[in-house]
Amino acid sequence: MSPLWADQISIFLGPDRLLVGHRPRGLRPGLMTTTTVPVSGSSEGSAGWEPAAAALEAHLAANPQWRGASLRIILSNHFVRYVLVPWSNDLSNEKEHLVLARRHFAVTHGPVAKNWAIRMSLDRPGESHVASALDESLMSRLTLAAAASHTKLVSVEPLLMASFNRWQQDFREEAQWFVTVENGMLCGALLGRNRWVALRRWRTQGDWVSELSLWLSREQLIGEESAAAGALYLLAPSRAGTDSMAMGLPVRFLGERERNSTRKRTADVRPQVVEEASHFTCIL
Repeated sequence: MSPLWADQISIFLGPDRLLVGHRPRGLRPGLMTTTTVPVSGSSEGSAGWEPAAAALEAHLAANPQWRGASLRIILSNHFVRYVLVPWSNDLSNEKEHLVLARRHFAVTHGPVAKNWAIRMSLDRPGESHVASALDESLMSRLTLAAAASHTKLVSVEPLLMASFNRWQQDFREEAQWFVTVENGMLCGALLGRNRWVALRRWRTQGDWVSELSLWLSREQLIGEESAAAGALYLLAPSRAGTDSMAMGLPVRFLGERERNSTRKRTADVRPQVVEEASHFTCIL
């Protein structure tokens, strides 16, 4: 089947839920519909991503009508590690840049990094670039799940990078923070004009608004470049509590139009599910 005719399946893979988007194509293309699929708790001794991978396999198997569809998977920042790798004129090809990135991961995370699949983009020579890493076993499970369901795996993207690619045209300041919000996880980047300045990833205990405010305050004290940030761009599943967000700089929420559209189409769905679905819709 031609890719132009194949249905499109986009799945956000999180530790506690899958967010599934299905966009029909072919002779009668339609709007994307979204579904929330719960993920059962992890078993003792299992990798953190295994329950989510099992839920993905089960959901694909339960939908044989998706055979031949293109499949895009977006990985939660819970399952991905990032490093910002300085540019080196001494490196001549992508393989050498990957070796350098692996060294950076090894310094930060130790021997476990040797089993990680690493990806990066070198589209801006001369500037630091983002390298992302995930467990090689997770990548294998995703590939096998697609093959077993007869779907075509077209991309596996970390949430931070998928969100950045979707919204980078909205970043208008000379410098700004861009932060993605998940249950139990914040991941942020300090962005300059066409360059990455810093990367941060940290776990939260529930009140992400207060934790982000405190964290940004510390960054402004210890980071010279972060003090010049002109705005904070947030990709968040809910705006609850943000009226009291004392961030010290303007806060701008991404995806408002898509979020409102999703609410209108899902008025009969529980509010929490609507928020989750709209958050997912924003990064398609």
